[in-house]
Amino acid sequence: MAERVYVALDLETTGLNATDDAIIEIGAVRFQGDRVIDRFETLVNPRRRIPAFITQITGITNDDVADAPALAVVAPELLAFVGSDVAAVMAHNANFDIGFLRIAGIQFHRPVYDTLELAGILAPGLPSYSLGELCHTFGITIDAAHHALDDAAASAQVFMTLRDRAHTLPASALRAIVASAQQTDWPYTHFFAEALEAVQ
Repeated sequence: MAERVYVALDLETTGLNATDDAIIEIGAVRFQGDRVIDRFETLVNPRRRIPAFITQITGITNDDVADAPALAVVAPELLAFVGSDVAAVMAHNANFDIGFLRIAGIQFHRPVYDTLELAGILAPGLPSYSLGELCHTFGITIDAAHHALDDAAASAQVFMTLRDRAHTLPASALRAIVASAQQTDWPYTHFFAEALEAVQ
């Protein structure tokens, strides 16, 4: 069976409130198995000023986004990047990123995986589940934290590590997880079903 294609994405924004703040950068990677097969990266004009503390965190200035496309221009390109072959979209703390996109009217109609949640299931007991700490724990290098494409790539690497961990679980445990989740809308049912297929 061919390995499924996924997209990991990350946003940088003017703040934390999806209703009042706006996207300033989008990064996404398409990957299959352990291989990144495509990348998407763009600055976005938020049509408002970027607060100084956001510039300190991200390095993105008002001048950087002055001539960047509006989100309405970027949206079709992002939706095309998440094509019909994509099994799921993922992000770290996905409610944040997916929430901003949904408020903007961008919906992928795919399952959403949150690497924060998956890490809590498959790597219990860690002192922190931030993306940076998970990368440190798993030996993953983030080239430039708080840059959307680099964080998206790091999230993809975290997912790959967690998928490999799922494939080491006993088949009996995976069967129990899948059986208990099949009559629910739990987004990770297929993730664990795929792990079960791999170990049987």
